[in-house]
Amino acid sequence: MKRLILLIALKPLKSLAFGSQVPKDEIPHCCSILGPLKTHVSFPHSPVYVDETTGDLTYWSSFESDLSPACRFSPTNTADLALGVGLLASNKCEFAIRSGGHMPFAGASNYDGKGKDGVTIDLSSMNEVQILDSWAQNGDSRAENVVKLGPGARWGDVYAKLDPLNVTVPGARVNSVGVGGYLLGGGLSYFAHTVGFACNSVLQYEVVLGNGSVVLADSLHNPDLWLALRGGHNNLGVVSSFTMKPLAIPDGIWAGNAISELRYADQTFDALYHFGEVAGRDGLTTDISGSKLNSNFLVSSTGTAFPAILANFTSIPQTSNSFRKASLRDLAVELGGSESGAYVRGHRQILGEVTFKNNIEMMKEGRHLFEAAFAPFAEVEGYTQAFILQPLHRAILAASEKMGGNIMGLGAKDGNTVWFAIILTWDDTSFDDAINTATEKFFADFNVAAKRLGVYHPFVYLNYATKDQDPISSYGPVNVQRLEAASRKYDPDQVFQRLVPGGFKLPDGEGNDDDEGH
Repeated sequence: MKRLILLIALKPLKSLAFGSQVPKDEIPHCCSILGPLKTHVSFPHSPVYVDETTGDLTYWSSFESDLSPACRFSPTNTADLALGVGLLASNKCEFAIRSGGHMPFAGASNYDGKGKDGVTIDLSSMNEVQILDSWAQNGDSRAENVVKLGPGARWGDVYAKLDPLNVTVPGARVNSVGVGGYLLGGGLSYFAHTVGFACNSVLQYEVVLGNGSVVLADSLHNPDLWLALRGGHNNLGVVSSFTMKPLAIPDGIWAGNAISELRYADQTFDALYHFGEVAGRDGLTTDISGSKLNSNFLVSSTGTAFPAILANFTSIPQTSNSFRKASLRDLAVELGGSESGAYVRGHRQILGEVTFKNNIEMMKEGRHLFEAAFAPFAEVEGYTQAFILQPLHRAILAASEKMGGNIMGLGAKDGNTVWFAIILTWDDTSFDDAINTATEKFFADFNVAAKRLGVYHPFVYLNYATKDQDPISSYGPVNVQRLEAASRKYDPDQVFQRLVPGGFKLPDGEGNDDDEGH
């Protein structure tokens, strides 16, 4: 036994690195260059890596969680993030950027390391939620209350901290959505009629550029970058913090989900049409989902119970409802709870969206097209489907313009529109291609019908878009050119076009055939 022990002790050992996670000579190049940040780097099969893949911080869609980057880089502060981005960029290493991991298609915020050397930057640990009484703009201190958010915070956690103070910021309606991706894609909140898209409440961005430098962007300092980040996605840098203008909610929120039978769908469409024409002054919003049941999620952001403007909805016969005064966190958990519903993690997911001018006939046509397109998958294991109608009153777009505008191309001149979004969920991977093909055909058929009815609108909301849609081009050629100009100025080496393959890239200035906006 002693000889055996001696032989083992004398046998040459491989040198280990990165906390003994992996033999040094087996570390992929794009991970090895992160050596100065090794305490923030994890490798496949390590506990930290596995937890980020399968634990509480996992991705919403299994299209994303199935991917395995060569390693994960999880910075905890701006300095480490900047060093990591600089090292990856200077070594021509590809990487993905993840805040909440809610965009469902493969590669959106996770790197596909199969046969390739690439890194996922996981911002989950940069999850601060701070309430400050001042902020600095262009070197001057401004004495006003602001909320500073890290990109990796989840909206449920943001609301949990702000709700007790009777203040909030415009944010996501689902608790598990991350701050970073949501705000960089525009963001629609319960307060949109008052303040526009959520990105319009961002006073200042702290941004890590492709060369590893850190800059601030606001209305006075780097204003072109500030505007471009309001809907510009991951094309310009990695945002390390968002400073936002808060809203007081002294009377709380009145809201709830009203469930009715599908035979009342036409009555619901009628209610939504009229709501979409007159809702601008009331600060109310509604989502209408359709699958086996009809779900109307109704919200009064002023706290008024059963407001008159929602009477057309509340008068529809219901099988149940959850109307009450509630905190934003409670509402976010209700819509995105981890135990049930369309936002359960760990399944194949498709999220997609198309826009049309407010019209009852198009709502009905959209429903029929949706049901026909996806009927073949009704018996697929774990398959569920829903469509969501979200009215976008011109007051939302006017409020966005008043708050400094954004890069998304929508304005009050676009009138009242509706977003028709779909959510598809299933488990059997053998149906991936067929369901993706059916999705593409559905949106093509929908747009044909919208053009026939004279209600077509080219806009595609980035945060809801499928991998095959082109939301950036839908911003219009003028805004695409603004994005490209900002990209050339702040990312001259085109790091975020060439080394960050995920998400939606700039379309080389082509845009669509409309003028600025639509």
